[in-house]
Amino acid sequence: MKQILIATHGKMASGIRYTAELIVGKMAEITTIDAYVTPEDNVEKKFEEYFAQHENDRIFVFTDLMGGSVNQKLLGYSQKENVTLITGTNLPVLMQIMMADDDVTEEEIQEFIDDAREELQVVNLGGGKKAASKDSIAENNGTIAENAAQESTKKSAPASKKAPAPQSYDNSTAKITALRVDDRLIHGQVAMTWTKQLAVQGIVVANDEAANDNTQKMALKMAVPGGIKSLIKPVDEAIRILNNPKASQMRILVLTRTVKDALKIRKNVGEIGFLNVGNTGRFDGIDVSEKLVLTPTIMLTDAEQQALKELVAIDPKACMQQVPNDEQKLVKDVLDKLN
Repeated sequence: MKQILIATHGKMASGIRYTAELIVGKMAEITTIDAYVTPEDNVEKKFEEYFAQHENDRIFVFTDLMGGSVNQKLLGYSQKENVTLITGTNLPVLMQIMMADDDVTEEEIQEFIDDAREELQVVNLGGGKKAASKDSIAENNGTIAENAAQESTKKSAPASKKAPAPQSYDNSTAKITALRVDDRLIHGQVAMTWTKQLAVQGIVVANDEAANDNTQKMALKMAVPGGIKSLIKPVDEAIRILNNPKASQMRILVLTRTVKDALKIRKNVGEIGFLNVGNTGRFDGIDVSEKLVLTPTIMLTDAEQQALKELVAIDPKACMQQVPNDEQKLVKDVLDKLN
């Protein structure tokens, strides 16, 4: 069985675990050792007890500094065949190991580390030399194919000019892999977990505000994992693109910020394999006292409640789930309990 040990000076170990599990989901096989927090800490004894307990498991050990005392004390254990020691720990490589299979190879781990190094960058949205590397990344991410949807949208249309409203898609034959309501759109949970869980090839963000804000668009594209194409469009234009026959040939995750937008897409797209309400209603400026709080991350106004009821009527399998490791709850079951 795969086991992960995070051992660092101070409380970095427990902190990075908390952050990783917030994004990936809680995992029982992670142990943290915050070394030298108190003068009485016997780090050597903690390590000895840990490895004795897990001598038959596959162990991945993460430490903070190559030359640090914590790493030095673990070098001996790293000679065991079942132990891999990784130092200079950062969040991306830790999450990759958390989501990897038990039989992950040393070569794959090195790829995770190489990819994680790319995450260390100066972020500059203002242009110039410092922004060049991220500009290149955004360009390389591409779109869901201005190629796949050329007949449906014009690349050269000014951002401020709204696309004409679609006609009717009552007989839509489009097939989309997944639709998720998430008020942060593309972020860690989406980039690191849902794209892998759903084997996504492309992401379509359907949001009017983000589509017409160049800063938001750049920030969202920065969060797109390598190898996955992305497209950020107003809702009506996204619907038109999703209904292009070529879009059905890709595994696409569609993201909306509100249930209302998700309902509009669901009404106009023939088939959606997985419909998920993750996070919504937290950042719209409306006081929480005026909302129905279904979970700490799902807060609905009256209009959004009605939209959710309509959404469930169309798709009874719609579920509530932040990350794949969380329990999956049907939205209709949660709503029924409120009535």
